[in-house]
Amino acid sequence: MKKLLKQAAIGLFAMLLLAACTGLLFFKLVQRKITAHMRPPHLQTTPEAASDLMYRTLDGEVQHLSSTKGQVVFLDLWGTWCVQCVTEMPTVQKLYDHYRNDPQVKFLIISRMDSPSSVRSYAHRNRLDLPFYVTHDDDIPQSMHLNQFPSTFLYAKDGTLVSKHIGAADWSDRSVIAFIDQLKQQ
Repeated sequence: MKKLLKQAAIGLFAMLLLAACTGLLFFKLVQRKITAHMRPPHLQTTPEAASDLMYRTLDGEVQHLSSTKGQVVFLDLWGTWCVQCVTEMPTVQKLYDHYRNDPQVKFLIISRMDSPSSVRSYAHRNRLDLPFYVTHDDDIPQSMHLNQFPSTFLYAKDGTLVSKHIGAADWSDRSVIAFIDQLKQQ
């Protein structure tokens, strides 16, 4: 009986390992396909009043979108569980690197449905040093629920929402830099 239980446990472990490997392989294949079709976002200026968003640092400190007035804000709602989100993240990192030392531009890379530890782990594994934050769905204003992730929002220095984009995009494209630079001049 003991031998049978041991064999069953080994078999179950092998099946779980195979399922995990198959899932990871599928995730990577989908990610590769998204990357191959990813294009720069088509950003259009469509100003509207901005809703305030409460979010937390990875250390738990509460912050508000409304406190960023005076800066152009790039806000990305994403999740480590979202294949489109993780696919676009290297291009977000490149855009962030371009503006890293620019006090006029603020990046808010806000994960929903992830714990601070899972965001830290994801960032470490993927060598990302973006300014990551977390939030809960009930803290996201209804006007920011676009029913697809990633959802990206760009705000002017006066706090006005000027553009939004849903889905993965190549954020490192020169057109995005030109768009942000134009917002900086306003």
